[in-house]
Amino acid sequence: MHSSCNVGPGEGLGACLNDACTDPLLRVEAQAFLLVNDPAALDFADFTYAGPPAPGGFHQARALPVDTGAPVVFRGSTTGPSYTHNVCSPLNVTWSVRPACAKLDINSLHRWAAAADNPFKEHESHGVRALVTAPELLSPIN
Repeated sequence: MHSSCNVGPGEGLGACLNDACTDPLLRVEAQAFLLVNDPAALDFADFTYAGPPAPGGFHQARALPVDTGAPVVFRGSTTGPSYTHNVCSPLNVTWSVRPACAKLDINSLHRWAAAADNPFKEHESHGVRALVTAPELLSPIN
């Protein structure tokens, strides 16, 4: 998640906002992973937050997989179980989602989530928005 607000990494979507910046420009660089119990699969540590800001002062992930296709870019809103196709999030997001799934070793994700220095405080799975399946709300991907 990238935010136009002057913020650092933190817990949840609230970390993308602050009192001086309540209507940010948000962008998500996304990769879908299939979690597998296979140490030969990708290691989550290769993609996690890289620590202090990169040149230019931007906080960013180390990398994303390079063989999962050119990202599909679209406008949408934030996700979460409290939002549905009837109740939209008030925050707009530009999504950049790679079209192919990558296999990720679940043990590497567990190590990251259990780490005391995890700046996102993501220690367990949580809910996501239900997939929108109503045809009248969907548009073709070109």
